[in-house]
Amino acid sequence: MQSPLKVLDTPLKWVAATGALLSVVLGLNQVTRLASENSERQRHVTELRAVAEQQQKNADYPAAWSSLDEAVKTADQGGYFAKLIGRLDRLRSDLRAEQEDLAMAWLRDVSVPSGSTFSSVVDPLVAVATRGVIASTGPRKADLLAHVGWGYFLKSRDGGTSGSPEETYRQALEIDPANPFAHAQWGHWILWRRGPFPEASQHFTAAVAAGRERPHVRRLQLAAMRLYASLDTERGLLEAVNDMRKNNEPVDPGTRRAVFNLYYSAFNSDEAIQRVVSLVPPAEHIATIRALFFDDQFDETREPLRDAMIALLQEAAGMPKDALTTWRAVQATVANGGDGRVATRASAAIAQLSAKDSS
Repeated sequence: MQSPLKVLDTPLKWVAATGALLSVVLGLNQVTRLASENSERQRHVTELRAVAEQQQKNADYPAAWSSLDEAVKTADQGGYFAKLIGRLDRLRSDLRAEQEDLAMAWLRDVSVPSGSTFSSVVDPLVAVATRGVIASTGPRKADLLAHVGWGYFLKSRDGGTSGSPEETYRQALEIDPANPFAHAQWGHWILWRRGPFPEASQHFTAAVAAGRERPHVRRLQLAAMRLYASLDTERGLLEAVNDMRKNNEPVDPGTRRAVFNLYYSAFNSDEAIQRVVSLVPPAEHIATIRALFFDDQFDETREPLRDAMIALLQEAAGMPKDALTTWRAVQATVANGGDGRVATRASAAIAQLSAKDSS
């Protein structure tokens, strides 16, 4: 007679096998479900990153920041399966780098809503940039440090105290001596505090020479030269604009107005005119005026003063015949009204140059 245990043996084996098979099937289903969920998360994160990139291009920084933050939270939901396939860390690293890039871009182009403070906007950006400083090396670390310093400067405009911009810029340049962000922002900081112009100028020269981030460098350089009026800042402004003209760099409307206002003010005295005429070599100065103020959008009511400035520079360049021709054209333009200062100088210059020409 067969043992009861042996009678049960085969069915029990079948039950065990069936249970094992079911476990495998359920496990595979779980893996498949996790894989599907992870794929959907990856797709959503990819979409959010693309949206954030476009929002940043449109300078909609708050929206871009929100999109990236949602992307980070979505990536963090990857859980166990994402860790198993080794993608979570790489994805998080990429997203962190994008957050840091966005923080730096926003700091360079920051604006404060009415009723808010710089700190309310800057604090989270500085926090992300500081996180990047800890995890990075080389030029990127220097870039992030420079932006942290810029954040400290912006926060100082609220009237409170924060970290030292100067010390942070120094740290950045110790890592990357040619860093354009640290040089340009340090130069701006020096002039913001009315420090020594030669020191600020050296930083701007180094920032331009770096050949990287030129629009940002120029924006800070030009803004710094317009913080207050002095012989140094006037020369610095015209030298920068002249250099930009030679390098085919665009000059913004605000800077064009600042340069023309320099000419307008100069006509108040002989001393001021001579100072402005001497700031840049006459031939290059004339070329810069032609580059800035001879387009279709230039206000025709300002043409007499513009041309009078060219006539003065032609005289300084040793071109008396050209100057005389230009002055006569200016005189004809203002004969029936206009800037009396220009008319007076045109008459005096024509009499003087005509006497020399006939002698």
